[in-house]
Amino acid sequence: MKTIENKQKFTFRKISAFLLIIAAAILASCEGPVGPIGPPGTPGEDGYNFVGTTFEFTGDFTPANNYQLVFNFADNGFEPYESDVILAYILWTTEDGLDFWRPLPQTKYFDSGAILQYNFDFTGDIPNDVIEDMSVFLEGDVDLSTLPLDYTRNQTFRVVVVPSDFLSLANVDASDLNSILNSSSIQLNSLGTLEPGSVTDTNIEIK
Repeated sequence: MKTIENKQKFTFRKISAFLLIIAAAILASCEGPVGPIGPPGTPGEDGYNFVGTTFEFTGDFTPANNYQLVFNFADNGFEPYESDVILAYILWTTEDGLDFWRPLPQTKYFDSGAILQYNFDFTGDIPNDVIEDMSVFLEGDVDLSTLPLDYTRNQTFRVVVVPSDFLSLANVDASDLNSILNSSSIQLNSLGTLEPGSVTDTNIEIK
């Protein structure tokens, strides 16, 4: 009986070793060189699918600049595609060291019934498929010249330029700046802080 048990153990060991060799061979055949990282716009291992651009600026709305701040993208070495989406946000308030941003357009209603709106637009060069410039401006039925300085001076804005597909495919809320900035689906290149110009001065440079 002891001899039979020893033979069974020996046979079992040979079978186990044989199975291990087969398993190792199968795993080795499945291995191969790591493929290249896909270009922006396709899923990859780098944690994002799209590339965007962001910058920030602070400016004063005055009669001299017609209550409008203008940016020429080409002057800053950056030309968004005409198909890109421009998102603009205003720093509405800061509390306990936290910045609260609101998307443009943003409206302020006064007790008198008058309305002030912070808004923006941009100029697209469709034949060349680029966006030339953008502007942030004040409008409404309020007399802009009578506005308290709190509404016109040292106004800070954040602009984010993203591919249109990003908003439709990524799980983000365009009304929430942090949703865009913290998205793992996009890599944002920062241009830093820009010096705003006016409707009569569009030769704008990075600080």
